Amino acid sequence: MRSDIHQSFDGFDFSINPDDGYKITCFDNDPSGIDGRVLDPICRESSGERGARDELLRWHFRQAVLANMRRSGEPSFEMDFPPGSDMMGEILSGPEPGKRMEAELFSRLNELLGNGAKSHVVA
Repeated sequence: MRSDIHQSFDGFDFSINPDDGYKITCFDNDPSGIDGRVLDPICRESSGERGARDELLRWHFRQAVLANMRRSGEPSFEMDFPPGSDMMGEILSGPEPGKRMEAELFSRLNELLGNGAKSHVVA
């Protein structure tokens, strides 16, 4: 995923609904023209190394709807930790550590797996 698109995804500006044919829904400006497009089938294979789990996509879609419609979604987490900080300690002592850890792992593993890869979105 391109870094600008990844930032928009993290900010709940758009999301992917696995229960609606993996359709992309934009909640904000759509400079990339992705609203209404469908996620490439290779990204739907949750057992594959490039695929996203449906549970995470569902959670993200729900949070995007809540954040954009009622502004009552779960809090966005800071994703950057300064060098030398106790990232695990901060996560475990903060709010909702299980969900935060899942978000951190998903984001960081997704970056590693998608590093240098083009966005897999089709019309």
